Amino acid sequence: MADCCTCTDTLQYDTPFPDGLQVGTAMKIRGYFPSGTDRSDINLACSTRTDDDIALHFNPRFDQNKVVLNSRVNGVWGTEEFGPHYPFQYGQLFEVMIITTKDGFKVLVGNQSYHFFCHQMPLQRVRYLVVGRNIILESVNIC
Repeated sequence: MADCCTCTDTLQYDTPFPDGLQVGTAMKIRGYFPSGTDRSDINLACSTRTDDDIALHFNPRFDQNKVVLNSRVNGVWGTEEFGPHYPFQYGQLFEVMIITTKDGFKVLVGNQSYHFFCHQMPLQRVRYLVVGRNIILESVNIC
């Protein structure tokens, strides 16, 4: 599976996984945060509805200078996990890669290992990659 977009706005972007997310699927998101962004997110979600379950919530928070990773299962948020450092700067191109493994999601930022987030739900429930507002996308690639 491969998907790519080139965007110059800050609207939500989503792309489906019709058969559910599979072990071995890798997603590469490249873009930048415009000045003044307080938060954004990259989600591996069960739908595009904002109130639905999320297998991986990758949440850069400029207002707190940290990245929060979490999941929402049956409408309930899990325990927040935190990235080891804050790798993002306003206006600077970033690359986040999420690799689906048997046990969880391996997250890389700028080709460097960043965090491993264990699965909290079956992969077959994950139907969408959703890149939230406040990210100006250069590209999204899925393979």
